Amino acid sequence: MGLSRGAATRTETKLHEEFLNQFGPALLPLPESLASSRLLLALQLSTRYMGEGVREAARELFNSPAFVLGVGLSIGVYFAAWLAPEPFFSKAFAATLTLRLALLVGLVELGQVAQACLRLYQQVEAARTPQEVEAASARFGKVMGGTGLRVLVVVVSMGMGRMIPQVPKGGIWSLLPSLGATSEGAQVMLGTIATAEVVADGTLIVTGTAVGEVAASACSKSGLCTMMTGGAFKEEARLSTRYGPPHTRQNRPHNEAIEKELAAREAAGHSRLEKNKAQLDAMGERVLDRQPVNGVRFRRPDASSVRPDGVRHNTNYVSNPRNLKDELEAFESMVRSDPGAIHELYQLNGTLVRRFVPPGVSYP
Repeated sequence: MGLSRGAATRTETKLHEEFLNQFGPALLPLPESLASSRLLLALQLSTRYMGEGVREAARELFNSPAFVLGVGLSIGVYFAAWLAPEPFFSKAFAATLTLRLALLVGLVELGQVAQACLRLYQQVEAARTPQEVEAASARFGKVMGGTGLRVLVVVVSMGMGRMIPQVPKGGIWSLLPSLGATSEGAQVMLGTIATAEVVADGTLIVTGTAVGEVAASACSKSGLCTMMTGGAFKEEARLSTRYGPPHTRQNRPHNEAIEKELAAREAAGHSRLEKNKAQLDAMGERVLDRQPVNGVRFRRPDASSVRPDGVRHNTNYVSNPRNLKDELEAFESMVRSDPGAIHELYQLNGTLVRRFVPPGVSYP
């Protein structure tokens, strides 16, 4: 079951040439005609499985033959570079795009979108039945949120100019910044960046003869970059470690939420501040769950401290709504282990999911 059938149209051939001219040669095998390929079919089917917040805008975009062709070409030409353990972008245009996207959405999020696109390509290529293509499109649609759609729009827009449609007002389009600007509203100087490399420690190394003062300003204002020699910038996925090692290097917002919470507690006079450490009671003794779930006898609260009145206060954060069931199980386990403590579960945006306050304990 091949990726496509039939020959490319004149429009598709022109788009293909534009993408190769902008980004360099394709790194993944592309079918003779993307327009009739299973990859584009899977992309269009994926909108059925996207969240309500982006589904309408995604359908408007993916119903445009030009846009969906651009996404297909982007997967083979740009996102394919993320297959390497340390992605390297040697074409000036692609290097500039990588810096722009890193400033716009962050390296972690950009890498996640790239990997989702590559998994879709690989799964569709391996599919042998329509049901397998549908399953691949479902997996892709479920992981594509507003950030992912923004990334696709920026990549396709830079590759094909003004040929993509506008989406309905009030949809995801209203959330899109100017495609020629960084998150700080500063223009990245096109054609002045020579290479961009994402190394294993989550750092983006950008080199060029003259990256430009405006780009430098954007980096300094956003706190993402530091000046290097030779007109190069180094963007670091900086992780706060005042209260302990990074919770995870792959999820900066989660780590920063923990650090901010512990800083607020320290300012409020809390003691014995703990970050991602085994659960303790107010006396500093380790506690175990007498009804362990899946054999897990103890938990590691994201943030834990002792209030001035001596009450232990534990907090966890939900990064991925799909993990909510597991997070609620962990929450109930912490309550069982230490019913004399305050326990809370929040989303990263600060929305309270669950709270337990022991009888007789005041809150806050």
